[in-house]
Amino acid sequence: MGFSVLTVASTPPFAPHPARHAILSEAHARPFFRLETPARVLGLAFLRGTASPEEVRERLDAFARSHGAAPAPASARHHRMNLPQGLFRWEQHTEFTTYVFMLGGEAARFDLTGGEILASLALPEQPGPHIVSVDMSLIGEDQGDAAMSHVQSGVISVSDVEDGRARVASDFVPDEAGFVRFVIVNRGLPDRRLGSLARDVMEIEVYRNLALLGLPEAQRIGPIVREVEKGLADLMRDLVHQTTLGEGDELLARLTNMTARVESEIATTKFRFGATRAYGAILNDRLSAFTLAASQDAPTIEAFLTRRNAPALRTCETMEANLLDLAARLTRASGLLRTRIDVELAKQNNALLSGMSERTRMQLRLQQTVEGLSVAAISYYVIGLVGYLLKAAKEARWLPLQLDVAIGLSVPLVVAVMWVLVRRLRRLHTRVDGL
Repeated sequence: MGFSVLTVASTPPFAPHPARHAILSEAHARPFFRLETPARVLGLAFLRGTASPEEVRERLDAFARSHGAAPAPASARHHRMNLPQGLFRWEQHTEFTTYVFMLGGEAARFDLTGGEILASLALPEQPGPHIVSVDMSLIGEDQGDAAMSHVQSGVISVSDVEDGRARVASDFVPDEAGFVRFVIVNRGLPDRRLGSLARDVMEIEVYRNLALLGLPEAQRIGPIVREVEKGLADLMRDLVHQTTLGEGDELLARLTNMTARVESEIATTKFRFGATRAYGAILNDRLSAFTLAASQDAPTIEAFLTRRNAPALRTCETMEANLLDLAARLTRASGLLRTRIDVELAKQNNALLSGMSERTRMQLRLQQTVEGLSVAAISYYVIGLVGYLLKAAKEARWLPLQLDVAIGLSVPLVVAVMWVLVRRLRRLHTRVDGL
C-alpha cells in the first residue's frame, strides 16, 4: 500500500504563496504507524552519496514496482509499501535517507539477529554511505526475557516513558552485523503511541550518529589550529622587531599563508559543524522524553547518551569557536602589519621627496650657474660680431672714437642685452611648460 503526501489547495479566490504546499505538508513529513506487539523494526540510515536525489528516487520507484507496489508521488519525500515479510518505508532528508522495515508475526523472530533477518529481506539499492543500523524489538511484558537477551553485551541503559506505560532498554553496543539494539516493552501503550515511540527511538540513534560526524573533523583540525596559533605567536614577536620594508613583506607573506589556511578550514568545516549543532539540538529534544529512571541500577537513556555525547559535541563547538577566533586574530594581525608597512612606506616616501627636493634645489643652482655662463658665452660671440661692425665703421670714417674704446664700451651693453634676452626666454619656456 502506498502513502501519498497531502495535496494542499489554495483558498479561492486567493493565489497561493509558492511555498504554501511545502509549509503545510511539513506537518505530515515525519509520519508514524501503528505497531502491535510483538514486532521487530529494523532501521537503516545512509548519507547522501554521489547519486542525485532524482537517481535515488528512480531506484526506489523501480524497487516498488518490482514488488507490485505503486511508486511514490513525484513530490513525496517518504513512502511505504508492503513486502512479503512486512512493511517497508523510506524517507528522504536533507543529508540522509532512511530505510525502515516493520515486521510482525512470523517475521518478527527474536531468536534471530538483526543481520540474519536483514539477509532474508528484499533490499533496495544503497543510496549512499551507510551510517546507522537500528534493531528494535517491541514486546509485551510477558516476552521480556526472549528479547532482553539481545542487549546484555554491555552497560544497559533503561528508561520508562509515557508515564511508565512503556520501557526502553539498550546497551548501544553494535552487534556482529553493526546493529545497535533496543528493546521496547509495551506496558499498556496504545498502538499509535507505540509507533510514535519507535520513531523517536529511531531518530535518537540516527541523530546521535549524525551529530558525531563533526568529531573527526574537530580532531583533524586540532593540530592545524595549534600550528597556526604557534605561527601567529612567532610572527607577532617578529613584528615587534621589524625595521625594514623587506622584513614587512616577508611577514605579510607568512601571515597571508596562515590566513588562507584558516579560511580554507572554516569553509570546509562550516557545514559539518553547523549540522552537528542542529543534530545535537534535535537529539537533546528527543532525549527529553527518556529521563524517567526505570531502575536504580541502570542509567536512563538520556543520562547515558548525554554523558558520552556531550564531550564530543563540546569538542566540535570549541574547535569551531577556535577557528573563528583564530581568523579574527589573524585579521587583526594583518591590519597591524599593514599599518607598520604603510608607516615604513610613508617614511621611504618622505625620504624620497626630501631627496627630490634637494636635487631640485641643486638643479636650480646649476641652472642659474649655467645661465650666467651662457650669457657670458653668448656675449663673447656677440661682442666679436660687434667688433667687426666697428672696424667697418672706422674704415668708413663713421666711428668718432678709437676702435678699442668703442669695443670696450659695447661690452656692458651687449652683456646687459644678452642677460635680458636669456631671462625672457626662460620665462617663456616656464609658461609653456606650465600649460
